[in-house]
Amino acid sequence: MTPNSPLLALVDSQLEPGHPEFQGGNVSTLGGLGVTNAHGTETAAVAAAPANGLGILGVWPGMRALNVPLPDQITCAQSTRGIGRAVRAGADVINMSYGAPAPCFAEFTQLQLATARGVTLVAAAGNEFDRGNRPQYPASLPHVLTIAAIGSDRKAAFFSNANAAVDLAAPGVGILTATPGSFERDPEKDGYEPVTGTSFSAPMVAAAAAWLRAARPALSVDQAAQVLRLSARDLGPKGWDPQTGFGLLSMGAALNQRAPSRDPQEPNDDVVWTNGRAGTPVQRAIWSGGKPRRLRAVLDQLEDPADVLRVRIPGRARIRVSLSQRFGDADLAAFTRAARSTGDDEQLIGRSRRKGSRKDSLTLVNPSGRERLAYVEVYIDPKARGLDAGYELSVRRAAR
Repeated sequence: MTPNSPLLALVDSQLEPGHPEFQGGNVSTLGGLGVTNAHGTETAAVAAAPANGLGILGVWPGMRALNVPLPDQITCAQSTRGIGRAVRAGADVINMSYGAPAPCFAEFTQLQLATARGVTLVAAAGNEFDRGNRPQYPASLPHVLTIAAIGSDRKAAFFSNANAAVDLAAPGVGILTATPGSFERDPEKDGYEPVTGTSFSAPMVAAAAAWLRAARPALSVDQAAQVLRLSARDLGPKGWDPQTGFGLLSMGAALNQRAPSRDPQEPNDDVVWTNGRAGTPVQRAIWSGGKPRRLRAVLDQLEDPADVLRVRIPGRARIRVSLSQRFGDADLAAFTRAARSTGDDEQLIGRSRRKGSRKDSLTLVNPSGRERLAYVEVYIDPKARGLDAGYELSVRRAAR
């Protein structure tokens, strides 16, 4: 643990900074709000409680953790502001143990900007399985690790939301943690009590993500998320499932899991995230002439639904863009530089939708004498059965 170790920001209710559990540790708060409930104290202790001879140990004992306070009733604007404060404070990982049943565009935009800054995003899946099981936000937004809860039997907790957004599971039933004395329901009043919910599963994964990024600093934000998914211990039906995702968080396995290829230039889910109009950096063109270029990446219907990449076509040139399927079924499209989104059909200059493992390809022509910019989109076929796809994209000059 050093002053430069990854920082976990917990966007949550105000914690009790004077709780004995935090003494001798590295948990701090931006403050500014009174302690009106136990939630912020409880989630911070689960993640970062130090080895001080008192109470419990966090997933990464003594890690650098910052409580970013929210009021009891969280609005879209307050969530957006809290995430922004966490990013400005230098967070490497952000935990969000709260949710709403409807998406919020400002919150989505702030999370995209955080992704562009290289922040790992973690959110609780929600506790509404027996009350309609509606998807929760920010958990169901792109580039967010969505965490379900399991019990001591390693089965999905009865309350834990199950849907296509779920990535991982962690314990979430009867978790002993620190709690402010004034909100303690335990008659012993010792400053600790058991709690239940995906709210406490999420900070376990968030702390593990920070630990992983400390141990393996060369991982990009997308690689870190994929390593956590791929190293999880499978639960229930073989492979991914909507109750527990890829399975139970396994920190030991994550430290040794081979990293997949780096997914370049995230977030690049649409044109506005690639051309800088939404506040993210303008992405560099993946090809501007010269030698052929190949890159590999992975798509996910909810986590990373599309990759939009810039290519520069030299004057009087033809280029060939080819898409090979590694798994799943991805398709290919191309748009002019005037496109504002991938739904802008007036600026569409080509599309290839070959089924299954068959190669998709497009030939893009620039008849003018000046270089032209185009956007290439790789996306999962909407009719595909699977949620994921892996691909290899190649760009090269084509013969006239």
